[in-house]
Amino acid sequence: MDRVLYEKIGRVGIISLNMVGDNNRCDIHSYPAINEALLRVRDDDDVWAVVMQSAPGKTDFCVGADLSNTENFMDATKQGLGTYLENDMTTPKPIICAVHGWTIGEGFSFMLGCDIVIADSNTKFWMNESQRGLNPVTMQVKLTQKIGYNRAMGFMIPGDPETTAWGEKVGLVNKVIAPGEDVRQVAFEYAKRITEICAPIAVHGTKAGAWETVNGHLDEAITKALWAKDLCIDSKDLQEALTSWQEGRPAVFKNE
Repeated sequence: MDRVLYEKIGRVGIISLNMVGDNNRCDIHSYPAINEALLRVRDDDDVWAVVMQSAPGKTDFCVGADLSNTENFMDATKQGLGTYLENDMTTPKPIICAVHGWTIGEGFSFMLGCDIVIADSNTKFWMNESQRGLNPVTMQVKLTQKIGYNRAMGFMIPGDPETTAWGEKVGLVNKVIAPGEDVRQVAFEYAKRITEICAPIAVHGTKAGAWETVNGHLDEAITKALWAKDLCIDSKDLQEALTSWQEGRPAVFKNE
């Protein structure tokens, strides 16, 4: 079974989690599959934005580690297996995460590694590692960076589940879909719109500067932002933006 399904529609790369069971449990084979997909979108110049979602038919985004095989789970824990989403900015391309149902443990970690979160109103967030005797290093760091110390601590300890409304209130969720909408389709349309109205060089520079501000040092963030600014100034896309505005038409960007 392929743990990740990948397709490209226009300039949007779609990473669909197709892990164990209907509830999408993450086993030791899932990590390299996700990493391979991340490198694929990073290295494809024709992909300008990315969606991470559960595969169609899955009842949940991801309910965490597959505990049906405790030996494999312990091996993965001891080896520190994980995805590129946990530590570094693998790609400057924006990753939009579409979540629904239970988003637990590893699933919560995948979401934290994305840039924009679109959620179904039925989404339930749970970071229950403290109840399982584990210390989720990268999750506690990223969560605290995103929502602040007290809110993060109140969620991680004692580790009770929270709702979509909570996620939106604390700033983890950017958009909650309307009743009857498909979270995957809404996330795709969001990503597609980015590719249609935004210059990719500018988008990549914006993400790089923002990411470094949160995860690195201010001086490095400014350096990256200035580097991106110089690229934009010299780009054909900037000229296209100015010309299209003068001519009263939508810009057609080419990542040049």
